[in-house]
Amino acid sequence: MATERRPKGTERDRHGRGMRQALITNLLPGGRRLSGFEQIVSGTCEYLKNAWPEELVDLNWEVADAPAINPDSKGVRRWAVKRDQMTIVIYRLPIERLGHHRRTDSLHERMHIEEFVFAAVGHLIGKDPWDLVPERYRD
Repeated sequence: MATERRPKGTERDRHGRGMRQALITNLLPGGRRLSGFEQIVSGTCEYLKNAWPEELVDLNWEVADAPAINPDSKGVRRWAVKRDQMTIVIYRLPIERLGHHRRTDSLHERMHIEEFVFAAVGHLIGKDPWDLVPERYRD
């Protein structure tokens, strides 16, 4: 007697409780998953919104591949601010590829990305990025 093979992943219905699902989804409204870079930006923005609820209640964020480069530019921007829309734009490629050669693990990579999110949000609301860190996390 031949056994019927089920598609891979369907045998995960243990103890009759149904398929496992993620507790928190990382899907964007269009059904697209967040990349690791976008997850870090999103998590950092949520952290800042919780730390500064009145100032950042309407904060929005976007991730773009790279900024437009003018011939007169002296460098490549890592972020931009749209004050009228209360939005920060984080440029993925310059952050991932330029300027920081000592990222040896995922923690340093995360801190490197968060640095630019803090800088952009600080610029958006007129605060120094170091002032965005709640007092309880300072030395």
